Amino acid sequence: MGKTRPATWQDQLEAAARRFLRNEFLSERAARLGVLARWIQEFAEVKAVSCSRRAVEAAVWFQDAWCVEDVRARNVDAALVLAQGPTNLQRERTADIAWQHLEGLIDDATRETAVQAIRSAALRETAMPEAQVLAEATNLDSIGPLWLWGQMAKCSKENRPLVSVVTIWERQIEYGYWPKLINETLRFPRSRQLARERCAVLEGFLLALRRQLDGSDRHLAPEEHP
Repeated sequence: MGKTRPATWQDQLEAAARRFLRNEFLSERAARLGVLARWIQEFAEVKAVSCSRRAVEAAVWFQDAWCVEDVRARNVDAALVLAQGPTNLQRERTADIAWQHLEGLIDDATRETAVQAIRSAALRETAMPEAQVLAEATNLDSIGPLWLWGQMAKCSKENRPLVSVVTIWERQIEYGYWPKLINETLRFPRSRQLARERCAVLEGFLLALRRQLDGSDRHLAPEEHP
């Protein structure tokens, strides 16, 4: 039998985060954000400055800690993280949770950077590279097909029909919501390009959903003629 690969600090970080989150949706999202964050850190704009990759990796795994208690109590659906962010008070609580659970996983200086990134990620004017990367990954994750999952979670919570999601999207298209959101929440050209591509995919999906909900897709199965 082959030798077992020694656990890396990333393995230990992920294991600790998954034990805390205890939710597959939140764990999947954290892993996905990690992929996006590593991609963003390869941008020329980010590589030109000093950015702690370990701090970003740590922040990614704990940045949704604000909703864990409510998710465990079944007060909210975990998918709501795709539709709404934490309040300032919840963000501070998240930073405290991250500080506690990151002890022993990374050095104190990196732990402090990760916690500060969580605190500063919501500040558009932040000059902290780690916070910028965390915010970019988080905002980008909620644009495109995954937007629908967040809205469906809100529909379920508010007892609204599925068609209301399509209506929201149609209204957003009317007043140019998506281009404005992309320009205001994403800093880097490559992120914005990916967001626009994701919006195009979402548009096609929601048009098909609208046709299925109102039955106007019946022409796809024409009558048979003897």
